Amino acid sequence: MVDMAKLPNRTTSKLQIKTKAKPAPRKSGKGWIVALLLIALGGGGYYGYDYYQQKENERKAELAAKRARLEAEKRMAEEMARLAAEKAEQDRLAAEKAERERLAAEEEARRKAAEEEAERLRKQKEAESDTPAPVKEPEPVKEEPKETPQPSAYDNPVPLHGAAGAGAGARKQFDELVDNLLKNRDFDAFEKAMSEQIKESAANYTGNNKLNYAQYKNNRNLLQAVDLCLLIRMAGSAALSEVLATEGNDNDNNGIDFFRWALRDKSQPLHLFMQNYLMQEGLDENAGHSIKQFYTIWADIDPKDRTKYLNLAIAGALINPQHAEARGSYRDDSPRLSVPEVCAYLREKDKQRKLVTDIKKLSVSQLLHVVDVRLPQSEFDWAEENVNYAQSDWGAAYNSIKYVMERAATSKDLYKLYSFEEIREEGGVCRDQGYFACNTGKCRGVPAVYIVGDGDRGPHAWMVNLVDNTRWVQTNSYGYNSGRFTNPCSGRSQHESVLLNVDAKTTDAKLAPAADAMVLGSYLSRLGCAKEAQNAARFVTTAYPTLTAAWAHYVKVLGQDPDNLPPDKVWRKITADLFQLSRKNSELTDIAAEVEDKYLLSGKNAASKQMALRRSLSQLDKRGGDDRSDLVINAVNRQAEAFVEAGNLTGLAGLYRKQLKKYVGRGDIFGQLLGQYMNHLGSDASPRAWNVLAKDAEKLFEKHVRSGGGDLFKLKKEVQIQHQIAQAWRNAGNERKAEKMQEDADRRLEKAQNRYVTEDED
Repeated sequence: MVDMAKLPNRTTSKLQIKTKAKPAPRKSGKGWIVALLLIALGGGGYYGYDYYQQKENERKAELAAKRARLEAEKRMAEEMARLAAEKAEQDRLAAEKAERERLAAEEEARRKAAEEEAERLRKQKEAESDTPAPVKEPEPVKEEPKETPQPSAYDNPVPLHGAAGAGAGARKQFDELVDNLLKNRDFDAFEKAMSEQIKESAANYTGNNKLNYAQYKNNRNLLQAVDLCLLIRMAGSAALSEVLATEGNDNDNNGIDFFRWALRDKSQPLHLFMQNYLMQEGLDENAGHSIKQFYTIWADIDPKDRTKYLNLAIAGALINPQHAEARGSYRDDSPRLSVPEVCAYLREKDKQRKLVTDIKKLSVSQLLHVVDVRLPQSEFDWAEENVNYAQSDWGAAYNSIKYVMERAATSKDLYKLYSFEEIREEGGVCRDQGYFACNTGKCRGVPAVYIVGDGDRGPHAWMVNLVDNTRWVQTNSYGYNSGRFTNPCSGRSQHESVLLNVDAKTTDAKLAPAADAMVLGSYLSRLGCAKEAQNAARFVTTAYPTLTAAWAHYVKVLGQDPDNLPPDKVWRKITADLFQLSRKNSELTDIAAEVEDKYLLSGKNAASKQMALRRSLSQLDKRGGDDRSDLVINAVNRQAEAFVEAGNLTGLAGLYRKQLKKYVGRGDIFGQLLGQYMNHLGSDASPRAWNVLAKDAEKLFEKHVRSGGGDLFKLKKEVQIQHQIAQAWRNAGNERKAEKMQEDADRRLEKAQNRYVTEDED
């Protein structure tokens, strides 16, 4: 396993440890062994790469989520500014019109006065002379042309709800508006007109603090209006206009045909696309890319097959651009199949019946973990010819790769291209087994997910794959409970329980009402209809109380307007519900922590924070907190940050003394907690504080952690902890003690590695 002491700790730290230079190692005749040892201790090489890459991906995902929030707030501000500018422009035009009318009235009055004065003078002159003076017609006054407002196709409201909106006439009227939209590409005008009617309709369906879904789902015009308007808000009119302007490769594949199909085909393609985009937590900034990708994949499908491969097309469209452009682990510069090319490959092989699964029967959420593969064509071809297990037994692909202990011990690189053929020929470690099994599965149409996590025997990689239409199973997780993967749509790190908890009640089809309500709530929140949006979001959490996406959406809707947040009692109720429900879905604990940090503890004093965080940690303990080690680590870290913020080093020491003692039997948790403690204490702490830490940690290590067995992986975890303790002694100023402990750790590891090192062949 990987020496984590040499790698960055994932947790946030207020202070960084100041590490002194390591003294030169003692001379030894086994220089090559020492070199291997230094390589192993320098980061674990390839073996643990994916674990730490996963940690980095999680950090990037968190930053991306933060940027997405800021971008959403920026777009909201821009939208408010746009509306304000439009209102100001309308006021200006109205004022100008009123001014023109006033000037015209004054001019008309002057003209009439001039005419009357001329008539008076004429009559006076006639009276003074026997000969009547010729009548001179006054010159006409030139009037300014009056502005005539241009009629709009959207001026006449189309019924969206109730009996009036359900008839064939209303459907025809709405379709005519859509045709006008596709012809003129005036997306913003369409959305502005429809938004007022959607507000009116929403008021009818979201009364009494709930969503009347039974009535809402039967209004075809309303559902399509919400789908289109939300897509316009998310993707932007420029991206949609670009799709519409695409001519395609023949008369039936242009952008207008695509949108007409997406809106009018009986399979409801656009509605299904929007449902899945919300359920998979797609980011607004990726929506434009996704709709373009949807068109590209659609245009390449034979028209008669478009309904059969609709789920595949949507899954391909949902892959976020960062993942779609990644190079993957294959090492040469061969072009990788693009996502549309992967979809085309799978369709062709499905027609030839050469896939392990029937991809026409897989859901969008399942196919996401097929079309996200990033490989050259040669790897697809090799997998087709050489890997052929039943879907229910795809775990055999993992176990077909022989385990090479030398690679585990020394991180020796066995590969040139990192191809499937090389991995099968040379063997590998868990990361190679997981990579082979997952990616050959995707090439053969099997939904498979590469999972990484840390445990008592160090970092580990395994696989979760779909064995039938509803059931995901693990292969060789060895009881690890911290496994995570990256969602290929949102880019967010998720725990494997999101997959393992899926059953017949939580398939895509069963979750359709939740998706519908999330689409509606998302658009209403963008319109500023807070109450109606919250009612729609609350419907989802009530109907699907353990659905992670439902609570994430509800929290997002509640926090949409930072200036009008719900009171603390609402947030407290949400966190209490989430902690209670987390017994069935541990992912909800993460959302509860997010709510606490962002809405309940922000701005609170140190005492209030510490009390709330102690309560959260206690709730986790009562639930049996070690069922997810990552939750324990995060909960302790949040409480530690509160102590650091308050400058309470005594409280910090007490917290970690208690937690280290409690989890002394779990090397993974013990090591990460020790690393947290050292980061929070910081290099500016007194030598006395470091001395207490080092003494307590060494005592616990020697009594409970250190083993005399020959398990290489457990030993590497112990050596990592020994290096942490040695650094603590060094920070305490006890260099002799630090050297002694470090040398002991190095000797133990070298001895264990020597059992697996072989001489290189000439």
